[in-house]
Amino acid sequence: MVDTKAADWSDPRFEQGAPTLRIAPMPIKRFTPPPGAVCQGHEFPKDEQYRRLARLGVPVPEWTAIEADTVLDPLQWGPYVVVKPALGRKGAEIFIKHAGRVRYRPAESYPEGHPARTAPLLAQRFIYTGKWPSNFRIVTFFGRALLCWRCEAAHRHVPLNSRWDFKAKGVITVVSNKRDSSYALAQDTDVIALAENLHAAFPDQPLLGTDIVRDADTGKLYVIECNPRGDAWPISSDMGRAIEQANGLDFAGQFGALDIAAETLVREARARAHI
Repeated sequence: MVDTKAADWSDPRFEQGAPTLRIAPMPIKRFTPPPGAVCQGHEFPKDEQYRRLARLGVPVPEWTAIEADTVLDPLQWGPYVVVKPALGRKGAEIFIKHAGRVRYRPAESYPEGHPARTAPLLAQRFIYTGKWPSNFRIVTFFGRALLCWRCEAAHRHVPLNSRWDFKAKGVITVVSNKRDSSYALAQDTDVIALAENLHAAFPDQPLLGTDIVRDADTGKLYVIECNPRGDAWPISSDMGRAIEQANGLDFAGQFGALDIAAETLVREARARAHI
């Protein structure tokens, strides 16, 4: 194991010319590894993620890029839609908006640092998950589930008592994974199976942190994003440990994540390693 930010690497135990598989959950930066197959994280924008998932028949909420000629019909989209950046992190710049009021803005009109300056904004059909937004996060390693949690936004927020009840007084959030959200380990087999199967859309990305929501009225599942960049490892990360401590969880112990990861590494090395 090496730091992918390092400029070089050598290990006398490494046999030059041996079959090699390089696995980096996040994109390799300065590090130049030995020759061989490479599997590494890559930051696919959400629109590209959705296209890949659609080719596998994975359920994704209807979406469109917001362009100069975009006009959303509320009869088709519903009275409100979610507006989100194609490239964004940690739920930033995600809003609910009247479908009929969605308008294009040129990238340069946004302030410095806004994600819309580097990638388009998307409009997506709103999925109602209950009074407070919730989602599942499933971490998969080459298609094997390492853990699955369900998080729900804190109840200090104004509840959304029905699907289109956005006229209630106060701020209604549509983002579930906030700092003060509640987290619990989940065993929903349909959610886990969906996350494991869709990893096939990203065969060369080792680690996915897939976010799935369940419609509160129909029970149908939808994939919101997969986080193929790879920064989704909660078992030893500061973020993951903070969530474990705050909620009394054991991510590694849920399914035996470390054993699964080790077995999967052996399997992938045998299948992929080459000079």
